[in-house]
Amino acid sequence: MTPEEIPAWEPFLKRIPLFAGLSGQDLARIAARLQTLSLPKNSLLFSQGDESDALYIVVSGQVRIINTAKGGETVAAILGRGEMLGEGGVLTGEPRTVTVRLATTCEFLKLPRKDFEEVLRENPAILLHLSRLVTKRLVETNRPQIKTASANQLMVLNAALSRQERLLLTVHLGLELMEQTRRRVLLVDMTPDAGSVARAVGLKPVLADEKAIREINLRDPGQIRTLAQQHPSGLEILSLPASTLGGRLYSGIYLFLNFLREVHDIVLVSLSGELGDVEKSILSEADHVLLSGAEASRPQFRQLEAELGSLVDPKRLQRLWLGETEHEDAAAALLGAAPVILPWPDSLTDEFERSGSPYKPMEAHPKTRLALERLARSLGGVKVGLALGTGAALGHSLIGILKVFKREGIPIDMIAGTSIGSLIGGFTALGMEPEEIQELAVKIDKGWVYENLFWDLTIPRSGIFAGQTLLRFIRSFFGSKEFHELELPYACVATDIETGEEVILRDGRVAESIRASCGLPLIFAPERIGGRYLVDGGLVNPVPTSVVSDMGADIVLAVNLTMPAADRPRQAPRGRPQGLLSTPVDLKHLKDLTMPEMLKAPNLMEVFFQMIYTMEYEVAQNRLALAHVVIHPDLKGFSWTEMHRARELIRAGERVAEQYVPQIKSLIPYFADYCKVPVRLSSPWTP
Repeated sequence: MTPEEIPAWEPFLKRIPLFAGLSGQDLARIAARLQTLSLPKNSLLFSQGDESDALYIVVSGQVRIINTAKGGETVAAILGRGEMLGEGGVLTGEPRTVTVRLATTCEFLKLPRKDFEEVLRENPAILLHLSRLVTKRLVETNRPQIKTASANQLMVLNAALSRQERLLLTVHLGLELMEQTRRRVLLVDMTPDAGSVARAVGLKPVLADEKAIREINLRDPGQIRTLAQQHPSGLEILSLPASTLGGRLYSGIYLFLNFLREVHDIVLVSLSGELGDVEKSILSEADHVLLSGAEASRPQFRQLEAELGSLVDPKRLQRLWLGETEHEDAAAALLGAAPVILPWPDSLTDEFERSGSPYKPMEAHPKTRLALERLARSLGGVKVGLALGTGAALGHSLIGILKVFKREGIPIDMIAGTSIGSLIGGFTALGMEPEEIQELAVKIDKGWVYENLFWDLTIPRSGIFAGQTLLRFIRSFFGSKEFHELELPYACVATDIETGEEVILRDGRVAESIRASCGLPLIFAPERIGGRYLVDGGLVNPVPTSVVSDMGADIVLAVNLTMPAADRPRQAPRGRPQGLLSTPVDLKHLKDLTMPEMLKAPNLMEVFFQMIYTMEYEVAQNRLALAHVVIHPDLKGFSWTEMHRARELIRAGERVAEQYVPQIKSLIPYFADYCKVPVRLSSPWTP
């Protein structure tokens, strides 16, 4: 670093804890030996076990601190601007204890170890100061490890859509990202008609030109406020045509992107679909790339998809489709490449063109709004997953819990179920409202059970009932639908009765999978799927928290319906009744008086079911650690066979869910009150 550059760097260096207490003279001595270094995204700064030959200061961008053990890698921290790397090894001479990989293109200040040692020999006071700070850090963490910084995200929305579709999607995705995550969101409009997003939300657009960008100090993130406009909701909007970053500004494009990241949690860049050098550079740096298309623009979508294939890691690419699933998209779902489907009727865009308001069209299309909310939670890392447990008739209480969730606005982004939980969860993933499920449940009385189950008797080789009537009942709702056709990501759990293995069902036909998950052994014959004989999943995973976690849920809610044997309803005591002469004599009492003692013990079926439910309770206790909230209704007064008591069980579910609402809401950013103006469809700033 030249003497002329030192004054410009001094304010930055003084904010670094290791240098904060040094005099200006000592700081200048160190600054004179600092070297600037730029490295591209995914580069290795150093690896665990390397020689500690220098310390580094992050000037711009983010890095991942990685621990390597047993051949695997674990991200221990994500560090950003102002953080120091490798100072402990430089002081002690020990090899690197971690690996550092760049999460973005980064700029560093590098101080080689030999230069550092010369500075220390000339100025022992610096050594004393640094030693105290490093010792303090060692005491706090037992190793020279730096605190974790938040991982700010750069997202790119590249749209092969009409102008109106792209504009409407961009506005609502930006607003939903802010509302669902309650984080600082910057929407960068880099389309050829930059300024249209600001205009659509009622702002007078101010275009950022080359002169405005050159006048700001890109090493002072706070200056972004001079470029962006703030919507009353708190969403910031930067109107910047992509062409502005070409020419003389192109060499600093990565520094500029880091500049945007460092003051915002989420940066959403909107592109029009054309890929020039500026667009390609932004796409290469993005954490998430959203490629959106619709039927009217399918050729352009396919062309853009092919171009992005050579630019973007498939793991970072998410396809969005406005409309309904097409045949080729359904086929792609089998390969794990299916797009997120956003319900998008033509009337939505037509209403936007007529009214000029991006808010009014959504009022008549709640499913589109819900899909955008789910997408925003997914991108923002706040997806809510629900695990519904086994419990036979006790599962009616799940309906009451879902009713409370709906009433309180608690979202569900994915769902997994076991046994009765798979049926209720399947109905929910299908798009049925809790009230619809309740209407169905209350119709299931004793007569329904006799008609639909008892006439399904089979030769009892592997089950008393064949289960075909149950399957027809489930098919009457799901038909031949497959998992990827449901509105919510959904999975159900079954057990391979031959191997005892847990089988997670997420592909193929939904109805057959639910039938397998509900197949209580000995009662129902096993369901054969994929060459396996499957029965009730409650045997291996009564509350599938692990399943919903593996599906990608960030916040896991679980409902545990299992109970210890002592809490389940029992028949009246079989011993000799007290006060016999004062007790009305009926057949039951006569049976207790005359039956031999050996016949008063639990019968075979009672022993079997007590064994099953005792086992499920014990297994469930070991499966709940992954859940952030476990709802455990008190259903001691109900039996698992009492299908006819649906109304009472539903009310019991509502009562217990209401007790958990504050705890659940405390985990979901949407319910936080620190957003300036909550965004709603009837927004007060609607033009």
